Amino acid sequence: MKKITLVVMLSAFVGIFQLAKAQTGDASKIAYINSMELLNSMPEKKAADEQLKKLADQKKEGIKKQEEALAAKYNKIQEDLSKKSQTELDSMKDQLQKYEQELQTDQQNLATLREDAANALDKKQAELYDPIMKKAQEAVDAVAKEKGYLYVFDTSQPSLIYAAGPNILASVKAKLGL
Repeated sequence: MKKITLVVMLSAFVGIFQLAKAQTGDASKIAYINSMELLNSMPEKKAADEQLKKLADQKKEGIKKQEEALAAKYNKIQEDLSKKSQTELDSMKDQLQKYEQELQTDQQNLATLREDAANALDKKQAELYDPIMKKAQEAVDAVAKEKGYLYVFDTSQPSLIYAAGPNILASVKAKLGL
């Protein structure tokens, strides 16, 4: 009976010692980084942002021209119709329906233009950002492996509320040559 008690106590002591060792050892295996700060410091991201802004400005200009043309067409129709008497308007029923259809078609074309512009911007953003994000992820992975970190938390995400481990941003920037 004494041997069983001694084995149980010895096992409990070894278990507690291993748990304490694992907890203190694992704490140094956790690091954090602000990925948005890293990405914003990369020259590739800045160049991509400039390209996206230029494309967005071009798309906005095209949409603005289309909106102005539609507004001018609508105003011209309104002006022409305001000069007509009720009798003339009554006799123009077919023409009024034609105007209405044209304006609806123009509005649909404008909506399509906006949607196409948004899709083009999304596609270009993915095309430009994917290689940049891959490069940043590869650098984070390399630094984490070099330094032996098991976990690296991203403080730019709202999921982390405490960060006491080492910040590896400087090491990742150095890995990228920034």
